[in-house]
Amino acid sequence: MSRITDYGFLFQTTFGTSKTNLVNNIQLSQMNSSSVQKQLKAAGIDTNSKKYKAALSEMMKNGNGAMFTNVQAIKNLMSQYDKNGDWIDPNTGLTGLAVTDENRNSYKH
Repeated sequence: MSRITDYGFLFQTTFGTSKTNLVNNIQLSQMNSSSVQKQLKAAGIDTNSKKYKAALSEMMKNGNGAMFTNVQAIKNLMSQYDKNGDWIDPNTGLTGLAVTDENRNSYKH
């Protein structure tokens, strides 16, 4: 997964401009704040779904709290998971082939 790092604020403060950011970045450490949750719900993202939780877990695992994301990036990442939070293999379209610590118990017989 590629990392999204926004250095725009450095350039804005360096050159003395305070331009508004059209992308509407969200800092990962602020994902649980009420304003971000309202923004996600307004964009049609169910923050209680397994799909969202799997995508957010992947984002947190690959980055740290200083990273930024946006609503469209979250939707794009959520499209890689099914309703159960299992990763969808892009080559085969099948789910459940990647066993992780989170879903290990559901695959035991």
